[in-house]
Amino acid sequence: MVKTRLSNGISRREFLKTLSVCAAGIALPVSFTSIWESDDWPLLDFYTLPAKTREILSLVPRLIIGMDGYLALEGSDNYLAGRIPTAQTQWNKERSSPRDRLDRRLRWGIVLHWYGDRENFDRSLRGYLRGFDSLRTVDDYITRTSAHFLVGNQPVDINSDPQKSEISILQTQVPDSDGTPFLASHLMPLDHLAHKNQKQYFVRALYTLSNQGLGPYTILQDFFDGPQSDPNYRTIAIENCGFDFEHAEHAPSSQQIANVIGLVWAIMKRYHIFATDIFGHNEIQLGKADPGKKFTALIRILIAVKSLLEGEWDMLQLVFGPFACNTLDLRSVVERYFNFVRDYLVLVGSKLDVYEWEANSKYWFIWRHLSSSKLDLKPFDTLVPPILSTDLRIERAFLQPENHSGVDIYQFKQGAHRQRTLPAIAQLPADGICLFTGKGDECLPGSTAIFRHFQPDGAQILTIFGGLSQVGDLQNGQTYPQGYRVGQAEAPKAYLDSLLHYAVAYGATWDADFQHNTHMPLNAGPRWINERYIDPVKIYGPGGSLVVRS
Repeated sequence: MVKTRLSNGISRREFLKTLSVCAAGIALPVSFTSIWESDDWPLLDFYTLPAKTREILSLVPRLIIGMDGYLALEGSDNYLAGRIPTAQTQWNKERSSPRDRLDRRLRWGIVLHWYGDRENFDRSLRGYLRGFDSLRTVDDYITRTSAHFLVGNQPVDINSDPQKSEISILQTQVPDSDGTPFLASHLMPLDHLAHKNQKQYFVRALYTLSNQGLGPYTILQDFFDGPQSDPNYRTIAIENCGFDFEHAEHAPSSQQIANVIGLVWAIMKRYHIFATDIFGHNEIQLGKADPGKKFTALIRILIAVKSLLEGEWDMLQLVFGPFACNTLDLRSVVERYFNFVRDYLVLVGSKLDVYEWEANSKYWFIWRHLSSSKLDLKPFDTLVPPILSTDLRIERAFLQPENHSGVDIYQFKQGAHRQRTLPAIAQLPADGICLFTGKGDECLPGSTAIFRHFQPDGAQILTIFGGLSQVGDLQNGQTYPQGYRVGQAEAPKAYLDSLLHYAVAYGATWDADFQHNTHMPLNAGPRWINERYIDPVKIYGPGGSLVVRS
């Protein structure tokens, strides 16, 4: 990362660190200002949220961490219903001296893990404690692992016996007498060499957003460029029962996600931790998979949604405070946070990651309620053919040949064998926003038009029309209805066939690639294409209106 100097002589990185200290100040309850107490927050209505989001948030337990550092369930009228069960790890028993307290002089963060308990694992309390307490070799020394909390998929019940029942939430470390947590053994030493060699791509992504004014300076950046310290002294660890959250068959239940939200909320509130300082183990230690990029991004979004539903000023500060620089427009502050979560995932995840996360988190449904920008585009119910005709044929399919990013569609004359009509009228398959119109690349003569659409599940896709001889009356940024005339495709020369090159891509492909360069690299192969494009026939589904015929 190249350091640039500001006019006062400090580097950009030093400035960001100073800014983070200033931002940290506004998170303290004693520093409320009129902006945070304003009624202008774009608060959400629970019943306008997507059903999946409502389901999760309705299951969130009302948890609180008392001044003694113990987690408790909050009952009606703000009375404590009782303390969450404690199951102390051996590590905590051995490392509970004054020197083992978390460092109050530095910012703290929350680190999410998955436990890694597979199908044949003993999922009783005894089994989990055995896993925590077992000795293992790490960097040539023998140690144990631990966490501050363990989260399962059962509703929180303070009257249940953790020795006999399935896990809901357990506090696995006893805090100090004043409520300060002791360190947990959950993070290995930081790989500063990887960061120096620009291989720590999570940190690089955060700096990219910071330098563009799109994100704050976070604790992850401070780990690698701030005071040299053991990150275990600055983090509260949450282990989640389960493994491989990125795949649908192993994804945590709505109740487990709700338990995580309730616990993270309580930790943030008690120890004044920013939402932007919630990280996954995989983001700190390269080579780790837990708990997954999509899972961590989902938690960041749901914490923000919960804060906008409840309107607690201190939590609004902890979630949105770092984005309040240079503006008093609270809706803009909220937009910055939601944009940051997605922009960061676009930089660190695959286009498929973003596509699946959009569908699971219902990001765009929520964003539509919050954004001051008009988003009139609604999810489509059905797709119509990209050519205004009832007799279509695909003669070159997706990845046939292996560098073919879409399908080549011809329009046949009724009753004629392999005789094409001229021209073919291209139409919009669903309501869409025009993102680009312009010249095609060298492999695809004519013009290209790109549109954004929303699937019924909320995920974005792009449709790309290539080989257009004429483009309709289109303006970038404008929304057009299903069936709108995109243009026409006709043979550029008399001896050539008229065709439309039609491709479908993940929505994040625009953010990561196409808005910078719409031309596909000449050396693009099947891997490059598969990471960005979707087979159009699959999008239309079985029995859809794209008919394949060789």
